[in-house]
Amino acid sequence: MFVASGAVLAFKGPAWYHISHTGLFFNSLHFWSVQLFFLFMVIHMIGKFFMAAWRGNRAATWITGVLASIIAIGAALTGYVVQTNFDSQWIAYQAKDGLNAIGIGAWFNVANLGQNLLMHVFLMPAVTALFVVIHVLLVRVHGVVPPIDAANVEAPPASTVPEREGAR
Repeated sequence: MFVASGAVLAFKGPAWYHISHTGLFFNSLHFWSVQLFFLFMVIHMIGKFFMAAWRGNRAATWITGVLASIIAIGAALTGYVVQTNFDSQWIAYQAKDGLNAIGIGAWFNVANLGQNLLMHVFLMPAVTALFVVIHVLLVRVHGVVPPIDAANVEAPPASTVPEREGAR
């Protein structure tokens, strides 16, 4: 849903949703679908953390999932900045100071609306989708992780399993 609503917003331009009721609807639809995306992603990550899903040569699966979520957070930051209102200006300059402090401000200017729009609409969603595809493929290759205490429990021998009545 957030891809479709974001496509409508991108085709109409970054200022359209401030003056049009239809634009406000699509802006709200995009915002709330992204909120649900992050909610489900955090629930998934917490569940997999408590399942210790990195066991059994699944570290690469865990790492690709974490990288996808980090890049999605970057996409959310650029999404907040392309709102083109006073809140987004404040967010942009606070983020600019933070990115300069960690040393990547020379490559990424959060105060540049055109750069943010390109990053938000194309680059970060494409990289996030790439990591999600790799993540899902790794899950398909390695399978889901067994329960934590499954390695300690052995299956009973076939001779000790009682037969069901009427199974003959």
